[in-house]
Amino acid sequence: MEKRKLLLLRYFLEKCESGYKVIDTSKVLGSNKKYKNNFAQLMEDVDYLKTYKYIDVKYMDEKNICLCILDNTRIFQENLKSEKSAHKGYMTAMLINIVVSGFMAFLGAFLAIILTR
Repeated sequence: MEKRKLLLLRYFLEKCESGYKVIDTSKVLGSNKKYKNNFAQLMEDVDYLKTYKYIDVKYMDEKNICLCILDNTRIFQENLKSEKSAHKGYMTAMLINIVVSGFMAFLGAFLAIILTR
């Protein structure tokens, strides 16, 4: 999913805890600078989120959006959190591996110099 759509979904999650909620479209457009006040692009992203069952939209016009967050969104959010923690673990392991490999290469070169004398 594109970053713009993720930011939109995150904004909807903040504003709609449970049930349907009416949100002003000007606030949605203002919250994400990637829209540049382009309502057509916002409609495309809302339709995308609706198609993949992240949100349910009762109505949408140029002033307001009435929507509800579906369970898929909460599952998706939890998956993103677990992916971030797994990615952080991989980065830590990779950093440790780099340091240990560098130290072992230095130690190997040092021992090779000492043993050849």
